[in-house]
Formats: sequence, C-alpha cells, structure tokens
Amino acid sequence: MRILLVRLSSLGDVILVSSVLSPLREKGVEVDLLTYRPFGEVFKGDKRLRRVIEVDRKDFRNLSSIRSLAESLKGYDYGFDLHGILKTYLLSRYLPFPVFRYKKRSLLRRLMVIFKPFRAKWLYVPEMYSEVFRKVGIEIENPRPELYISPHEIEKVREVVPLKEFAVVAPGARWETKRYPEEKFGNVIELLKSMGIQSVIVGGKEEEEIGKKLSSETGAVNLCGKLTIRESLSVISLSIGVISNDSAVVHMARAVKRPVVAIFGPTHPAFGFAPYPDEGVAITRNLPCSPCSLHGKTKCKNRECFEILAEEVVSKFLSLVEFRGRKKGKP
Repeated sequence: MRILLVRLSSLGDVILVSSVLSPLREKGVEVDLLTYRPFGEVFKGDKRLRRVIEVDRKDFRNLSSIRSLAESLKGYDYGFDLHGILKTYLLSRYLPFPVFRYKKRSLLRRLMVIFKPFRAKWLYVPEMYSEVFRKVGIEIENPRPELYISPHEIEKVREVVPLKEFAVVAPGARWETKRYPEEKFGNVIELLKSMGIQSVIVGGKEEEEIGKKLSSETGAVNLCGKLTIRESLSVISLSIGVISNDSAVVHMARAVKRPVVAIFGPTHPAFGFAPYPDEGVAITRNLPCSPCSLHGKTKCKNRECFEILAEEVVSKFLSLVEFRGRKKGKP
C-alpha cells in the first residue's frame, strides 16, 4: 500500500506527524508526505518516508494552482488529510484516489474555550492522527512523535554547544500572549545556574532580542535565530531536558526523547498539544477564565494565567531529569 499524508503547517503539527510513521512502516506501508517548505527539513534523512514533497503557499493561491498540484500527485492508494482546512479539502477533491480526513474536533476545542475543560478528557494529537487510519483497516497503538538525528548532525552542533550538561530554554511562541514572561524565564535560568545547570536559549529570528537580553543578564548561551530546524533538534537531543512555552519546541523535545516542561497560559493542555505523562509535564493554572483562546491570540490585560513561579517550573523540571551522579535538590 502506498499512501500520501498531507500536513502543510505549522512546525509543531508537522513534527507530530512523525508519531504515525514507524507504525505505518512496520505494517509495510509506503508513505509520502506533502507539507509546506521549509517544514520538510524535519524529516531529512528519515527512511520511514519514501518521499517528502515540499510546496509553497503559492501552490494553494487559487483553484487552478490547487488542481495543478493535485495532477502531479499520482500513484497512491489512499490519501490522509491530517490538516483539515479548506485548502487541503479542495486539494482532496481533485486527487484521483480516496482521501480520508482526520477528526480535528474543532467544535469540541471551541466548546472547551467557552465551558472550560477542567474535567474534560485531554485530547492528544498523535491519537487523533492515528484514528483516521482505521478507515483502511490499520490500527496504530501508543503513537509517539519520534525523529532521528544522525551522528554527523550531533557532532556538528557539539562544536556550537561544547557543554557537557545543559538545559534548553525556549522563551518564544507564535503569539506574544502565549509567552511566559521574560523576567520569569530569567529567574528560571538563574535558578538552574545556582544548581550548576547551564542553559541554552533556542528560538527563531523572532526571539533574537529576547535571547540576547536573557543571555546578557544570565550568561546563558543564546542560539536564537542561529539554528536550522534540524540543528535545533540536534541541540535539544544533547540537552538534559527542555523548558518551553506552548510551542513547537515542546514537540521537538518529545520527538528526540528529551523530558520537557510545557508552560500553558491562555491555551490549555486539553487541546491536544501537551506531552504525554511519560514525555514531560504541562503546567497550567486552570483559572476560571482559562483557556481564553484556542490558539493564544486573545489579548489579556492582567495575564494571571502566567502567575507561575519560576521555582515551580524548575521543581517540575528537576523531577523529570536524571542527574547522573549529581545530588538532587529543590530550588
């Protein structure tokens, strides 16, 4: 069986597609992935995929371009839409093979924003992706994001981060309202430093300024805006663990099997993007007003959801990390 997976964006969601690749490969399924450039870089050298097809947003600019793209996608038994937006729906209408769409549960998530999810069963995106394959008789159990980093990639980033033991700190997020306050991230880094744990700050070009500031104030290594996606994955894989906002870095850590503390503010772990308990921990205050947003775009005056002490963040982190001979302590 040869199938096409479609997940165009965003980085974290594309990384979570990796959770179904090993089970599909084990069942003898040949898999191609269609995604936006540059997210295909995530799967560089990944032998579980026959092919990664990177496209640009212009390939979806109108019906004519979508039809043209569909005509180039041939030779598949089935397609699986793991995005569930209008663009991918229109693409599926032109594809010459059956396409199944995963249940995005958008309504349920929106109801969570209205009625709050404190007693709701948490969703997990890898499980949601896995469900759709039952339509062709494929059962996927215990899906987990997983990416492979080559020894060459590891050695390359060792030259950039020549530290024996360090934590990765990711202060960025797509929306400003999803970001744990900068000064509190500084407190986290200082607490780690007081325990002999150095920090490496990662992020995109958007986080260059905050990275520089935190680095100058704390002495942490700043790599914001300096790494490719694969290099970021490699650095994370060398760390003892990760502390991050609700962002793609959480899923990077999960995919390279590093313990992660994920800090949630206006969004909520129940939406599906929290680490599994064996992957890390999600911190959320569960306020009466939380979650106030599906994606974290909503403006907030007081940001009470981020009244999370740095001591709590570090304590959770230490509970996840094996110290390999270092005496464990609390901040």
